[in-house]
Amino acid sequence: MLSQKEILWGYAEENGFPNPRFFVDDGYSGANFDRPAYQEMMGLVEDGSVEAIIVKDHSRLGRNRLVIGQLLEEILEEHNVRYIAVTDNIDSLKGLDDMVAVRDLFKNTGC
Repeated sequence: MLSQKEILWGYAEENGFPNPRFFVDDGYSGANFDRPAYQEMMGLVEDGSVEAIIVKDHSRLGRNRLVIGQLLEEILEEHNVRYIAVTDNIDSLKGLDDMVAVRDLFKNTGC
């Protein structure tokens, strides 16, 4: 089975995203947004240094639907950052619909 890094590296290579950088917060809950690597990544977003955020699946970004909703609908859009969740087939370039939140709800409740 491929690791998350292998999946993301392959996706980046196949889709023309040069120089991927990985942000890893091992040992931190996805419900916590004070994670060191997450904060570093968001600092780069705010500096305009990020073209895209690519995650294996949507839950890898974080597990608080309200924070993630604000991130996707406001912050990333404001900074022109594309968001891709590979295995969930989410790509903000294609538009984000209300089903992103619905899928989130079912994943986070174990349904």
